[in-house]
Amino acid sequence: MKNLLVLLVSLLPLTLLAQRADLLPAQNLSKWNIPAGNYSGITALGNDRYAVVSDKDSADGFHIFHIEIAPSTGVITSVSDEGFFANPHPQRAWQGWSSRDCEGIAYHPGGSLFISGEGDQEIWEYTLRGLPTGRKLAVPSIFAKDKIVGNMGFEALCYDSTSHLFWTTTETTLPADGLYVTARTPSVINVLRFQSFGDNLQPAKQYAYRMDVGRTRKDGRNYVYGVSGMCAYGDGRLIVVERELNVTKSYIGSEAVTKIYLADPRGATAVNDSTDIQHLAPGDYVPKRLLTSFTTKIQPFHIDWANFEGICPGPQLEGGRRTLLLINDSQNRAGNRLARLKDYLKVVVLYP
Repeated sequence: MKNLLVLLVSLLPLTLLAQRADLLPAQNLSKWNIPAGNYSGITALGNDRYAVVSDKDSADGFHIFHIEIAPSTGVITSVSDEGFFANPHPQRAWQGWSSRDCEGIAYHPGGSLFISGEGDQEIWEYTLRGLPTGRKLAVPSIFAKDKIVGNMGFEALCYDSTSHLFWTTTETTLPADGLYVTARTPSVINVLRFQSFGDNLQPAKQYAYRMDVGRTRKDGRNYVYGVSGMCAYGDGRLIVVERELNVTKSYIGSEAVTKIYLADPRGATAVNDSTDIQHLAPGDYVPKRLLTSFTTKIQPFHIDWANFEGICPGPQLEGGRRTLLLINDSQNRAGNRLARLKDYLKVVVLYP
């Protein structure tokens, strides 16, 4: 009995740290006649309004969605598109898309929006009408376009109004920091740099973050594993999305694994651009705790495969429950007449 009591006492702190998270069914945006897109980022504006970026829009800017969520259940009851607000003089790639490749978006309480571009590795400020202000976050040179793995740059962006900090990171390990996980390097662990910026748009502290070991097969036509989104938890901590995709040669059996972590930069050791982040002591990395995870697949007669790239806080529900709102990139509802991917919103309910 004494040994049992000792065991229960030792487990008590872990029990107190545990947090229940409910995953609600993903909602297909087509049911509300929302146009197909390549939705890659989302941020809350208040009053049930959200700014959403698509990485293949004709101009750098954002859509505004009005999303109503039932306060008792967290279920999405209505979505409407209030319009597209964008740079009137965009630079476009040869395909007709914005060359900025907009991926992440963050609302600043001063009344503006910041959008990270994977095409230029810059983070620009925009008015709520979509006009660039000419201001940018002062991104350190270590994150420059020629210093990242191609198409694996600033996928994630958020602003924490509690700490007055912007946060971003590259999707995968910078080449200067070592190998990154691919189908050919399946046992590599991605190590990323979380970079913060103050309200003055200047770089603040930087921290090292270790991802998990990949768990899906890596034998198909495409494999990607990285941080696809982040948002502020509201107390200095961050919600981080680790997203792993494996697309098989036949497409059947393809998997998308989404893991949502609560990460605490306050519990890590600050690093700088010259720090060897591959060989830090375990306690120096950003501590993280898994909140929930789920897998979507392409199967015969059933496709729920979803590449969730955007995340932001949703409204607080009855009983003090929090919500997280996820949006996926369907590649403009890629597929054929027999089967297509879908644009989804998904709610995660966190209990106090």
